[in-house]
Amino acid sequence: MPDTGGKLTVRQGRFVEHYALCGNAAEAARLAGYSSKTARVTGPENLSKPAVKDALAARQQVFQAELRMAKQDVVNGLLSAIQMGRDQQNPAVMIAGLVQIAKLCGFYEPEKVNLTLCADGKRLSAKFSAMSDDELLAIIANPPAQEMFVRGD
Repeated sequence: MPDTGGKLTVRQGRFVEHYALCGNAAEAARLAGYSSKTARVTGPENLSKPAVKDALAARQQVFQAELRMAKQDVVNGLLSAIQMGRDQQNPAVMIAGLVQIAKLCGFYEPEKVNLTLCADGKRLSAKFSAMSDDELLAIIANPPAQEMFVRGD
């Protein structure tokens, strides 16, 4: 386990080791000893913690040093596999290679957008926050005219 200055609990340390191997937060949480009922929440929650992020980064550096590989080496290998798939006219191999490259490049990460709300936006945000799920689903199913959101009630 990487040295993180004692910032991690024992289970978090096991989570880091398992996540570094499988890349699946829920599976890593289960293998680390977290409840299987809450692993789908606990895993991503762990990934958001600075100490866990630091430990994962340290673990990845250890892997890279042990394997003597850099990200570019992995990309080059995937590009070779894609070319082999192209030569064999095997689109499944090509797509699988491209998916892996896209993951490495972070193309599947959610896009972060910062919004600044004006007074009307803040009022609407408060209005929607106060609504029940059923009320919100009803709005989605039957969207009101755009004027409702511009002028308000």
